Amino acid sequence: MKKIVWTAFGVSLVLINVIAEIGYYYSGVYIHMFFRIALIVGVTVGVAVLGGTFKLIDALETEKPLSGTVRDTLGADRKKH
Repeated sequence: MKKIVWTAFGVSLVLINVIAEIGYYYSGVYIHMFFRIALIVGVTVGVAVLGGTFKLIDALETEKPLSGTVRDTLGADRKKH
């Protein structure tokens, strides 16, 4: 998870600043540093949430054996003696 967040932070840091500088060079519109920082934090938090969600979904898809025996099972599959 840390690797996902740090990668997203680095990529968003570089890309947002490059896009802002290219936009200033071609259009003359300056994007203030406060807004750039807000975009970087927003992208990082968004990727962290989505990355955590995907990791949880992947963990749910793996099959884990149950501990105990079938006699410990509650519900309809339990035989009554």
